[in-house]
Amino acid sequence: MLNAKLADRRPANAKVDARDDKFELRVSDIVNGKRDVFLTENPSAAKIYEEQLLGTLHQLKLWIEDNAEMGSRTVIEF
Repeated sequence: MLNAKLADRRPANAKVDARDDKFELRVSDIVNGKRDVFLTENPSAAKIYEEQLLGTLHQLKLWIEDNAEMGSRTVIEF
């Protein structure tokens, strides 16, 4: 789970030949408290990035909540 990728992104100042995996945001980055500093081209792109990231984190939270509890036991007899 820690290696799950949350976002593919490329900062505005990235070199053309830079590896894409260098800019991936993973669950482990957030769990380990790594500060997410990401340079966008303009304020509009920053707002879009923030919106997408918050949506992704919300989905992650829902997934964790759904999988954190054991479901009730159901017995089906034929």
